[in-house]
Amino acid sequence: MRTRLTRKTLNGVWHALIVPWTNDDEVDEKRFAKECSAYANTGIHGIYTGGTTGEFYAQDDSSFETITRIACGTGHAAGLPVQIGCTALSTRVARQRIGIALDAGADGIQVAHPFWLELKPDEVLSFFTDIAKEAGTTPIIIYHTPRCKRRLSPEEIGTIAREVPTFIGMKDIGCDIATLQAMLKEAPDLAIFGSEDFYDKMPHGGRGGYCAVTGLNARYVVEYYNLCAAGNYEQASGHSKMINRYRDEVLLPMLHVDGLWDSAIDRVQRIVGGGDVGLCCQGPYRSAAQRHVEHMKRWCLQNAPELLNTE
Repeated sequence: MRTRLTRKTLNGVWHALIVPWTNDDEVDEKRFAKECSAYANTGIHGIYTGGTTGEFYAQDDSSFETITRIACGTGHAAGLPVQIGCTALSTRVARQRIGIALDAGADGIQVAHPFWLELKPDEVLSFFTDIAKEAGTTPIIIYHTPRCKRRLSPEEIGTIAREVPTFIGMKDIGCDIATLQAMLKEAPDLAIFGSEDFYDKMPHGGRGGYCAVTGLNARYVVEYYNLCAAGNYEQASGHSKMINRYRDEVLLPMLHVDGLWDSAIDRVQRIVGGGDVGLCCQGPYRSAAQRHVEHMKRWCLQNAPELLNTE
């Protein structure tokens, strides 16, 4: 039985789902269902759609509905709770997508505030109040990203947390420890997540991570989280150093040198990890090449074989 998500129970390792596309840029339903079910029995705490990894910006109404239906149906069959990313450029479209997510049985709604025009504080509050009404009792998780043109202040986060009781957590991979502490001062029971930076954030109140390295090796990331959750930071430091080195020597050069965005890089990780998601991103964004797959695999074999999924 899946745990109901609340400010108290939302924690752990959540995996960002990648959408395989057909040659006609449609959702490859069979491969996507296989990808959703691949995380059963890995120890992760749930899966989620949308965000950059899931290319929410490239989803039209039809593909969003297909992705949502498959993620909820297959994820639940695998015993995993599912958050559905419903980010959109207007309240109306976000509400429409929330309705689809609720019909599919989503356990949580993950959403960033609209970002084409920079929102003012009253617009931010009205947006989250309106979508919470649409979601009803289903919890809201804010995707807090600088790609929304401006970051919400800790005081704004506190206001939303007080005004919207179903706002239970945040995906905020960019906040530093001081900002994390400031947000928790305003909303002490809020579940705030980074990425795979458990060693740094969890001693200061972080709840876990919304992760993509899980595509490479979910069990390794879960092992790392469990060590931190148990307070075994001495042993967890080895995992932290390895993941940070991998990020600095493999992932960041793909971003800054090769000009790939997260969506392309995460596909490479997943293919090296044994997934069948394909390298192609939705245009106009650049896709990775097979040479990136070979480079990542070779680096891991030479420097961090524990990062490779051997199952």
